[in-house]
Amino acid sequence: MQVKVYSCVKCVGDDFIKYGKTNYGKQRYQCKFCKAISVLQYSYNAYKKNLNENIVRLTKEGLGIRSTARVLKISATTLLKRIIIIAKNISQPVTSYDQSYELDEMRFFVRKKSNPMWLVYAINKNTKQVPGFYIGKRNNKTLNAVVKTLLNSKADKIYTDKFRNYQYLIPKKNHITKRFGTNGIERKNLNIRTHLKRLNRKTICFSRSILILNSILKIYFWSDS
Repeated sequence: MQVKVYSCVKCVGDDFIKYGKTNYGKQRYQCKFCKAISVLQYSYNAYKKNLNENIVRLTKEGLGIRSTARVLKISATTLLKRIIIIAKNISQPVTSYDQSYELDEMRFFVRKKSNPMWLVYAINKNTKQVPGFYIGKRNNKTLNAVVKTLLNSKADKIYTDKFRNYQYLIPKKNHITKRFGTNGIERKNLNIRTHLKRLNRKTICFSRSILILNSILKIYFWSDS
């Protein structure tokens, strides 16, 4: 029996023959071109082959966990597990040498308003790409996690606001605090708060887990999909 409404996951062929059944009674098919064996029709949406791509797309569009789960018709628990797996497979981009960066912090809450946390991240002043970020309290440890990434890439200039802690972490020859020097990253802050409601200033949305938030930010900043 030929099934032409599906395509092979390996060679994108569309000509199949029946090839027995799984232990759960699902019909398997073999591609006539590359001989790959697969199940074409699943009972659960979580088994669909393009699920991860849809999760990345909806996450970058700013949908929350429950909204994404409803759209994809999967459970929130399954979605959270998939987000963690997707994030683990995303690697931090390689930073170019002798670039200029803007560095800033963003305040938000985890679980409750009495537990404020900070997102510290940088953007390339020319390409607007994010070379690194870190989530934690607003202290030298959190700031230095990103500053070290920039210094290791031999950053030419690092633009920040006049937050006092930066002067102890960034060498004077590289540190610039001039007016309008951080306009790019301030605009990025606005975009992030608009796209990711959990980081909005006035909202009922919030993050329950730093692990999930960190995974979502990796998808948002570094996923190519």
